[in-house]
Amino acid sequence: MDSSKPAAWGGMILTMAVVVILSVFRAEWWCFIPIFFMFMAAFCELAVVYISRISVPAANTLRLCGMVFGILTILGIIALYVYWQTVMP
Repeated sequence: MDSSKPAAWGGMILTMAVVVILSVFRAEWWCFIPIFFMFMAAFCELAVVYISRISVPAANTLRLCGMVFGILTILGIIALYVYWQTVMP
């Protein structure tokens, strides 16, 4: 599976933009937990793009880690949504 460098860099830039926007709005520290998972997923995919030429097994492992971080991102966003709906209805 061939990865796209512009898509990987776009994911990293989008993640950094979300972090800056949340910092400006002074979000609580625990609101950054899904953002951390999103950053790690984007970083793993960016690393896959550059390491796939050197080591295919390492790239596959990083791709798996990125997928796990992506799933944790979704679960973290759902958890924050549920929290905000129950605490601040």
